[in-house]
Amino acid sequence: MTIKKTTATIAAGAALLLVAGCGSGGDSAPASGSAAAPASSADPGRASSLVLDKSGFPAGYQVLEVPRGQLKQISDSMLGTVRSAKVTPAECGQVALFPDRPDLTQVGFAVAMKATSMLAETVLVSDQTVDDVRKSISGACTKVMVEITEGQAAGGKGTTTSKVIDVPETKADKAIAVEQRSTIVLNGTTVKTTRVLGFAQVNGYLVGVQAGDAGAGGGPDLAAFNTTFAKAVDKVAAKTA
Repeated sequence: MTIKKTTATIAAGAALLLVAGCGSGGDSAPASGSAAAPASSADPGRASSLVLDKSGFPAGYQVLEVPRGQLKQISDSMLGTVRSAKVTPAECGQVALFPDRPDLTQVGFAVAMKATSMLAETVLVSDQTVDDVRKSISGACTKVMVEITEGQAAGGKGTTTSKVIDVPETKADKAIAVEQRSTIVLNGTTVKTTRVLGFAQVNGYLVGVQAGDAGAGGGPDLAAFNTTFAKAVDKVAAKTA
């Protein structure tokens, strides 16, 4: 596979996994993770200080330094593709770890890798709730089809199925964990991915953790996800009590 084709496939996967609030249903709630006005006394300016440091991730995981400028470029590029994607059912949007309209000064973000295994965490103040996440993957939205219409991955098509899984015990006010399996087809190449996401409401903050694997046929490190999710949530609970 050429570098260009590989990049396009990655872009297709990112677009499929990060679709957020792009359904046409006017009355549907935005996907969880969308930046919004604070619904409590939680301080958005503290978000970046509430994410895990390198000692909070499981052994063997290395925290990657991602400059804010580079993060914004990646976010803007992905969101351009995401917002133009065709989603079926139209009222559905995929849950997203990263906000769809981010103010990066008000989002705590950390990512760590061990070989091809990846863990990512976000902390932000949002009016979205765990109940919104549950709604976004329920009923007709348990299976969502996406067609990419713009960007390097234009023409790519994919399907994502979601199911709720057991969530680690934490000090969250409310929490949910979701497993998502995706199949993406681009230029005759099929890529299958699985990821696990957890969301928790903690003293007015929305904490998100995602686990995945960049390797061919790899799956998320569930044990590492459970450990990271529990530590991420409990750190926010302790720091904001």
